[in-house]
Amino acid sequence: MPSETEDRLAREETFHDEWASSTPVDKVMVRPAFESFVAMENRLCLELMSPLAGKRVLDLGTGLGEAAVYFALQGSQVTAVDVSPAMVETASRVAAHHGVEIEGIVSPLEELEVPAESFDVVYGANVLHHVGDIEATLARVQQALVPGGLC
Repeated sequence: MPSETEDRLAREETFHDEWASSTPVDKVMVRPAFESFVAMENRLCLELMSPLAGKRVLDLGTGLGEAAVYFALQGSQVTAVDVSPAMVETASRVAAHHGVEIEGIVSPLEELEVPAESFDVVYGANVLHHVGDIEATLARVQQALVPGGLC
């Protein structure tokens, strides 16, 4: 019998795989997600993270890849993480559609393994409610950041 964590992760993966498989790449609204007048939170995040050119960015819970692709369009080297293999694949296809590349990692955030001190910025929007162990996730985020990095 699967543990509670395994069951939660399986549900998350299934839900997000289905969402990704039903979303056409050309319908993913990358620029509006950060440039629309109603995208106030994302515009504030951009202001805090700017300039993005040349920065290494870790996008937690990338979903369809709107943020990862937008950051790559701004000149960042982006690693996009999601528990859903289909979401990571969709984000990579969205990136290709926009003429940029991102690195994709399929992993629960609590188990994320990236080299220590390897990211200038860690971005995660609307993701913590999907995490079972927030403290473990935040510890991994802290480890991933360069000294003085932005989260």
